[in-house]
Amino acid sequence: MKRILLILAILAPVLALAAPARAGGWAVTYMDPAPADMRPHTTYTLGFWLLQHGTHPYEGTDLGEVGLKFTDGKKTLGFSGVQLREPAHYAAAISLPPGTWKVEGVQGWFAPYTIGTLSVPGSLKVDPIPEDLRQAIDGQTPRKDHWGEIHPPGFPAGTASPSPSLSTSPSPSAPLSPSAGAAGAPGATTAAVVEPDSWWRPPYTVAAVLALAALGVVAHRVRRR
Repeated sequence: MKRILLILAILAPVLALAAPARAGGWAVTYMDPAPADMRPHTTYTLGFWLLQHGTHPYEGTDLGEVGLKFTDGKKTLGFSGVQLREPAHYAAAISLPPGTWKVEGVQGWFAPYTIGTLSVPGSLKVDPIPEDLRQAIDGQTPRKDHWGEIHPPGFPAGTASPSPSLSTSPSPSAPLSPSAGAAGAPGATTAAVVEPDSWWRPPYTVAAVLALAALGVVAHRVRRR
């Protein structure tokens, strides 16, 4: 019993150091409208917005890689995002073979989670926002408008928060010719998917290493007895 209490006493302050970071550790990927008819082996440029807490650009440093990932159950294809002029706005050029693809947003150190499903040929179907995260977004105090006229889908121009009536399914742009490859007209209603945080980053990695070291010390002392 004393050994268990000793381990808990060592781990408690370590875990306490990691806890505050989780409060800010989630983000939302808002997809710009995608073409309504996406064809195999054709280049398209998809725009998307990575917003911390679903409302504002990432406030930290060294976010890491941002992009889109597509998986059909057999293979995975990744496409890096390029930062656009607007804060938190990215674009990724993609080209896919035929199939039904699970779409994920790669959000730097935020863990990637499912955005929706893309049928090729066909269109992108975006999953709805989980209700608890939708409520978390609605419950935030609006901050300044970071964008102006060019803004994330669902954010009325000149506002800092998404509209309460934000759609949970995308409104695709008009069909494009195979040679057109574009993200669609700005300003149309689209959907979002919330990306939970990843635990495998500082201070979580630090907490894990310290916890293992503490357990090692305790185990060594037990063996010596």
